[in-house]
Amino acid sequence: MRGVNVNGLGGLVLVLAMAACRSSTPTAPSMPDVSGAWLGEVTLTDFDGGECLAGTFHDIAGLPGQFHATLAQTGTRVTATMDIDHTGAVCTFTGSVQGDQLLLSTTNCTDPKILALPCSNGAIRGLLPDAESLRATVADTGIVGTAVENDKVVVSGTTNSVGQFTGRSAFVLSRP
Repeated sequence: MRGVNVNGLGGLVLVLAMAACRSSTPTAPSMPDVSGAWLGEVTLTDFDGGECLAGTFHDIAGLPGQFHATLAQTGTRVTATMDIDHTGAVCTFTGSVQGDQLLLSTTNCTDPKILALPCSNGAIRGLLPDAESLRATVADTGIVGTAVENDKVVVSGTTNSVGQFTGRSAFVLSRP
């Protein structure tokens, strides 16, 4: 009867076992680069408040509007500048990208350019941006997410607050 070379087989098993026990550093998933110019489409999906502008917001809910954004990314840190069409303000945001999730919050906004929105009762109101946060998923084809915006409703041409507007929107960003 022929014998099996146990030493050769044992050596192979030992080498395979050592290789399996060796710790390996997992590779981090590649981080998307969101830097650059973006064209956005935003749709108001739901809102609270609005004072006498509530009827106007009700009429535009579900209709898309456009905006432009410029994002800059360093590591996971992201800064953004976005024009806010319905107020005419330009807002800056800071936040981060973690994996495929993008989170941004406003840091400040320029003075709005549009301060004359008519109410159904004839009053004229303006919107002053207060705060906005965005939560989105970054994909190969663009960025898709939701935003929550808080604005002060003011007597047109003044900073006299007469109400608050909180809008929730869905948005899509794509490269132009």
